[in-house]
Amino acid sequence: MSDFIIRPLVAADIEKIKKLHARLVPVNYPPSFFLHLLIQDSHSSLIALDPSTDEPVAWVSASLHKSNGHLIGSLEPHIQLLTLGVLPEYQHRGLAKRLVWEVIASLHNNPSVPVPPVYTHVCTTNTPAQAFYESIGMRFLPGSNPSGIPYVAKNLYKYPPAWARKATHEENKLFESRDAYVLVGKVTV
Repeated sequence: MSDFIIRPLVAADIEKIKKLHARLVPVNYPPSFFLHLLIQDSHSSLIALDPSTDEPVAWVSASLHKSNGHLIGSLEPHIQLLTLGVLPEYQHRGLAKRLVWEVIASLHNNPSVPVPPVYTHVCTTNTPAQAFYESIGMRFLPGSNPSGIPYVAKNLYKYPPAWARKATHEENKLFESRDAYVLVGKVTV
């Protein structure tokens, strides 16, 4: 297959990305979330198109924050990966990694300054996503307890009630919990 076309999200893509998002990530984001991806300077969103169909097959969104000392322990700037999704038939081709690298590069455009830490939330039952983020250099944010158990953001996800009836059994297993781990690290661009 030819290389994917990766480009910034534009207004004409929103409905397709909403559908793709609903298919892959059972988090019910308000319509304003997608609008903010387009209009906020601190946000970046990229989509990947299959060159043979010109249809979106993946997307990523992220935001640049000045600081977040209360969560990741640093008052330095950082990048939050907001959403990432790749259709199953396009997974395991390096597309997710490429999207993450490109969205970080789009938010960090000063080569004289090191890339800031990157963090994201991942459902506690979504072990494939956890493994992916670890493979690109991110680690579980440790909890404050001495046992070393990772920090858990409780009841972070609000799923639409009908979601579980529409998803496959495998998809349901990935998102069984409403809780999330926080993963943080330096991702090389």
